[in-house]
Amino acid sequence: MGQLPSALPPVQSSSALQAWGSRTSGRAIFANASHQQLLDNFRQLSTQQSSEGYHAQTLLKAVDSLRGPASPVNSMLKPNQPTRRLLVAGGFEIEYELNSYYGHCQTDVEIVDIRMAKEDAREERRSALWRIKFDQQVGWIPEEKEPRTTLTASPAQKGNKESPVKVGVNGHSRQLKYAADTLSKHISRGDKGKAASLQNSGFQLLYVPSTNSAIGAEWVSIKSLGLNGTDEQRVASRILAQHMLEAYQKGLYIEWTAHKDGAWVLTEAMRQLTTQRIDLQRKQKIFLSDAASSHVVADRMRHTLNMDTYDSSWHNTAPGPAQLVGGTHLGVAPLLCLVDEFRHRSNADEKFGTAGDLLWQAGTKGLVVSGAATAIISTAGVPMSLALLGASILIASLPSARDDYFKNPGQQLGSWLARLRKHN
Repeated sequence: MGQLPSALPPVQSSSALQAWGSRTSGRAIFANASHQQLLDNFRQLSTQQSSEGYHAQTLLKAVDSLRGPASPVNSMLKPNQPTRRLLVAGGFEIEYELNSYYGHCQTDVEIVDIRMAKEDAREERRSALWRIKFDQQVGWIPEEKEPRTTLTASPAQKGNKESPVKVGVNGHSRQLKYAADTLSKHISRGDKGKAASLQNSGFQLLYVPSTNSAIGAEWVSIKSLGLNGTDEQRVASRILAQHMLEAYQKGLYIEWTAHKDGAWVLTEAMRQLTTQRIDLQRKQKIFLSDAASSHVVADRMRHTLNMDTYDSSWHNTAPGPAQLVGGTHLGVAPLLCLVDEFRHRSNADEKFGTAGDLLWQAGTKGLVVSGAATAIISTAGVPMSLALLGASILIASLPSARDDYFKNPGQQLGSWLARLRKHN
C-alpha cells in the first residue's frame, strides 16, 4: 500500500487527547475531540448575556480551576484510584485524571467525562441551590423552576452588613418544599418578627436530598477521606464549599443556617475552605440548629476562616439525641470550645475571665449533661429536672419534633403537650 500524500494530514482518532486552552501557567488540560468540541461550544456560549451563558461560564471557570497547583475545594477522589478525581460545579460534574503527559514533575489533567446534572437537580435528585419564596396560598415554594448555579444577592437581601444573604442547608427531607418549610423556621429562630420579614424577602436553600442516589456516589472528599456523611452529603459539601468561596470572592455577607445533618455538610464545606487559607473577614457566619455534627469542629473551623463569631448564640439548645451526642458530645463540647478560646484566642487580660467561665460551666454543667439541663435544674428539683430532661430528649427524638424551632427545651416540651391535648 502506498503512503498518504504529504499534503493530507493523518486522520486523528476522536479518542486521541489534545491540550485544550492556553497553558501559560499551571497544569495542561487534555481532552479528546468530543470533549474539546463541547468545551469550545461552551466558550462561545459563555459570551451571551443569558442564563445559558452563566451556566457556560460556571463550567469554564471550573475547568480552568484544574490548572492550579492544588485540588479545588469542590473536588473529590475515588477510593483505590489515586489519580481519579471528580469536580462538582453548579449543574456539572467533571471527571478527570491526574497524570504527567509532558514527562515533568508537574501533573497534568485529562478530562474523562463531563456530565450535566441539571435535570437531576431540577427533579430534586441532586443537591443544588434554590431561591425560595413565600406564597400566601401554598406556603414556601421554589421561586424558579430550576436551581441556581451561582450564589447572588437579591434586592431584599443585598449581601451587605445591614442586609446579609440568608442561606439554609437542610439535613433531612422528603422533598424540596418540605425542606424549605423546615428551614424557614430555623432561619427565623422562632421569632415572629423575623419570620414575617423572611416571608417578604425569601431566602436561598442548598437542598440536600435523602434519596441515596447522588450522581457522585462512591466519591469521597480529599480532605476527610469521606469517613462521615452520606453520598449526597459529600457531594453537597463540595457544592456548598464552592458557593462559600464564591461569596468570599464577591465580598458578600452571608448567614448560613444548617439543620440537623446539614451541619455536617456545612462543617465539611468549611473544612475544605480552610485548605485555601482564606480570610473571610467576618463577612460570613453560621448557625447550627439541632446539629448532628460536632460543635467543637465547627467552632474551630469558623475561627480558622475568620468568620463572624461575635454572636454568642451560634447554635440552639433543643436537646435532641442527635445534638446531645453528635453536636454537644453530652455536654463536653461547650467546655472544649472554652478551652480553645482560653488557649488560642484570649490575650493575657482576657484569660482570667475565660478561665472563670470555664470553671463555672464545668461546675454547673458537668461532663454528662447539656446546657439545656442547667436551665431546668436551676428552676426545679433535681429529680424532677432529670425527668423533664428525659422527657424532652424523648420528644425531640420523634420525627414530627425535628422540624420546628424551639428557643429552649421547655418550649419544645410544652408544644408537644399542647399537641397531645388537642388530639385527646
